[in-house]
Amino acid sequence: MHSISLLSFRPLLAGLVLGTGAALAAAEPAASAPAPSSPTAGAPAAPIDQHTLDKRTSGVLKRLQLSDAAQKEAVLQILEQHFRALYDWHQQHDPELAGLWKRWADARTQDAKDETKAAAVVAEIRATYASLQPQHQSFLQALAKHLTPEQVEAVKDAMTSSPGMRRTYEAYLKMIPTFTDEEKAFIAGKLLVAREMAMDAVSDKEKANLFKTQKVQVEAYIDAQGYDYRAAYKAFANNQPAPKDAITKRVRTAPAAP
Repeated sequence: MHSISLLSFRPLLAGLVLGTGAALAAAEPAASAPAPSSPTAGAPAAPIDQHTLDKRTSGVLKRLQLSDAAQKEAVLQILEQHFRALYDWHQQHDPELAGLWKRWADARTQDAKDETKAAAVVAEIRATYASLQPQHQSFLQALAKHLTPEQVEAVKDAMTSSPGMRRTYEAYLKMIPTFTDEEKAFIAGKLLVAREMAMDAVSDKEKANLFKTQKVQVEAYIDAQGYDYRAAYKAFANNQPAPKDAITKRVRTAPAAP
């Protein structure tokens, strides 16, 4: 485990996780990265059935390990209400989201990758999700009445375990162990935003896509700092140490005077 964890950045990043409204609605620059996940399926989410509801809530409660029966029941009621509202929202909006995700994936094909165009589509996706934010905030506020901040963090992690914020963060640090604290804070901030966004998805595929919208920015930032992300990623994927020149910042030289 690395000595600097995501939680150590909490004071710096608190403003990023208070909500996903207007602050998340603005498109941000993006750049080349590995191919995106497939877009979400075209059919809207079905109404949540009891089996799915039990599976969703039990996964969160298992992570929390609450021993107080009254507290556990209160949290269960909050989770059930939220998951019902989440699935109801997706029934109304998934056809629109499916079209947007297809446009996003089309903009990021290897043959004609246009990250600027993809970022503009992400802004539309965020705008679509904006109508869900009152429910998102009410859910977190209700949880905060019964859980500690650390336990609320655990709920968020349980709801977004695939791909997982902490797992993704640790992977970046394993790829390039020479990141500075400032660079780690930037990466942590983007992944905190990704987790907050992914909480609003119901399918693992869309959760992965929402994470990808932030990972694209992380990977562009890594290259902008002078590292070689692609070389580091290739070594990581092959379970090999990254080449020294991939994890050592390249020295930028000023262009020669005319």
